[in-house]
Amino acid sequence: MQTETTTTTDKTDELLDQLHAGIEALTTTEAWTAWLDVARHLPSYSFNNLILLWSQNPNATHVAGYRAWKNLGRQVRRGETGLRILAPCTYKDTDEDTGEDRQVIRGFRSVAVFDISQTDGAPLPQAPVITLTGEVPRLFRQQLSCLVRAEGFTFRIGPRPPGHEAANGLTDWGTRTVIVRDDLTDAQAAKTTAHELAHVLLHGPDCRLNRGTREIEAESVAYLVCAAAGLDAAGYSFGYVAGWAGGDLEAIADTAGRVLDIARSITARLTPDAPGV
Repeated sequence: MQTETTTTTDKTDELLDQLHAGIEALTTTEAWTAWLDVARHLPSYSFNNLILLWSQNPNATHVAGYRAWKNLGRQVRRGETGLRILAPCTYKDTDEDTGEDRQVIRGFRSVAVFDISQTDGAPLPQAPVITLTGEVPRLFRQQLSCLVRAEGFTFRIGPRPPGHEAANGLTDWGTRTVIVRDDLTDAQAAKTTAHELAHVLLHGPDCRLNRGTREIEAESVAYLVCAAAGLDAAGYSFGYVAGWAGGDLEAIADTAGRVLDIARSITARLTPDAPGV
């Protein structure tokens, strides 16, 4: 006899199907850009849950559970349908070698969260926004250059080297040098520095990724890092996603995971009061 109720297992299976479909959709440049827009607004969610949130509400900007919204002074409106994400099911286990207790994931379950657009109440605190001109983008760029130097690279602003006249920046692993061209606006120089920093952190001399994948990873990291700092997200180029990935869904998921990890690592090391040089 078939019941009308949907079991937790059924809901989880539906979400896994939706997750697979969402990754398939990322093969278009437009979808990749739209997914990055969701990712930049929701920095604490995993790749899988970002895909699920994007596929259910591509305009999501602030997402939380029912009780979390209540604690923030907002109320989910009556009749709103939650966005479904995957939450880990954990149990406590004891490590046989160390004797320490640990939390072990034994599966996932479907849980409901809500976007701020589905709630009413007190406004959320606004994060400071960096403007596109003036000293703030310059300081931001200098903070990024400090992270380049922290990886053992020389960083300099200067003319484009021969053979790279069209490039805004260049990472040379042979000389361990990062060059950003000297005729860029402060905002563009900041974006280019973030792009080259991503190359430094992701694409060493032994990297076997094709050039298209390396470029889309660096550009996507720059997009997320600069957006987190409040810089305008316009003017980014992600190339033809299906082209660099060859339609390989695992490759797309791997790239997205690396982009999120590195962008979040960089952002965590940048603070408003960090030194500029």
